[in-house]
Amino acid sequence: MIGDRVTPSGKVSVEIIRANGNVEHLEGSNAIHQDIRNKLAASLASGTTNICCIANPAFDSNAFQTPTNGQSGIYIVLTNGTKYEMLSTKTSTDSNGTAKTFTVTGVLRSEATYAIASGVLGNVYSTSSGAFTTITSTHAFSGGISLVDGDQLTVTWTITIADN
Repeated sequence: MIGDRVTPSGKVSVEIIRANGNVEHLEGSNAIHQDIRNKLAASLASGTTNICCIANPAFDSNAFQTPTNGQSGIYIVLTNGTKYEMLSTKTSTDSNGTAKTFTVTGVLRSEATYAIASGVLGNVYSTSSGAFTTITSTHAFSGGISLVDGDQLTVTWTITIADN
């Protein structure tokens, strides 16, 4: 139909389990990156599509490790610009006929003090460029997130591609 459009959107949910057992929750919308918008458009002209919110292999460390070359998932960025991968898994893919929803979860366990400014979800991290080949989405944590030894950070990224 004239005027139809396909719209990617999303949200980020954060759970911090503090070393003392207290649990904090934060939630916000995220910015869908132009990279994934371009891939969506290009796939419509392609005989095959290769769009995924997280490609294999996924980041596999929850211990504040520099992002691994060629892997995908969620990495966080500290206030000083340092990046660390999160143990990343695609936890669900749902379809209700008019939308496709992907959920990716990342986990980090803190062994020191960290100040986190933002997170990035994407595919195929390149150590030479210091970025993903395709960025799906980004999110700046309002006010930042502070972690201390024993805290666990869980970031859940939900991306929905809808036809409205």
